[in-house]
Amino acid sequence: MTSVKTERLQSLDVFRGMTVAGMLLVNNPGTWSAIYPPLQHAPWHGWTPTDLIFPFFLFIVGITTELSLRARRARGDDERAILQQILRRGALIFLFGFLLSGFPFF
Repeated sequence: MTSVKTERLQSLDVFRGMTVAGMLLVNNPGTWSAIYPPLQHAPWHGWTPTDLIFPFFLFIVGITTELSLRARRARGDDERAILQQILRRGALIFLFGFLLSGFPFF
């Protein structure tokens, strides 16, 4: 197997870091009784910076998925092997989520 040096997309790494920092900030604003208004979700109409965190996260997931699949195909990985890894990871994520959701009960 040949080692292919992949270049990191630095702008995506910075954007990912800012998004994770935003997630931490909006989920832990300090005290829930006195939240800085931009850290709250919009009641219904409009938006606040908080309402952009999840779409930014989904954008990052989509870009990294495409970059990862493109790199694996360039290495010559078989489509079946790629699909097996996707299904295995999906099943493990589901299993861990299922176990964590039942954690307080057993």
